[in-house]
Amino acid sequence: MAKSSLLPAILAAFALGSLSFVGYQPAARTADNRVAMRGAAVEWDPKLSRDVVEVMFTAPAQGARARMLVRSDADVMEVLKDGRKKLGFDQEWMPDTDFKLYNAEDEDAGPMKGKMKDNGLIDFSFEIHMYYEPQ
Repeated sequence: MAKSSLLPAILAAFALGSLSFVGYQPAARTADNRVAMRGAAVEWDPKLSRDVVEVMFTAPAQGARARMLVRSDADVMEVLKDGRKKLGFDQEWMPDTDFKLYNAEDEDAGPMKGKMKDNGLIDFSFEIHMYYEPQ
């Protein structure tokens, strides 16, 4: 019987103890935050200013991805060969011409051709999609 009368007392003590953690906390002063952040937000202009850029090479249909370092003056076919090898799609019986590379931001523009710098390559966040499109 002593145990049953002790349980409500323990629960009441626990409830009172937890109330001490709950309380009013004033919000941080927004004026101080604005002063600290003034000038920190700079508009990013996507451009190419580097000779070598890190890109994400993706085969969306397979879910395979790899990061690659690409020269801005590299030919698209050179990047395709390197990307196929990194993802394990470099079987000899599948010619490179059966694969097409697209700028992930603008696939509607069609397959990439020529030099990488002529296909919308930028310094950061550039992704290439590779699709198998046999002739």
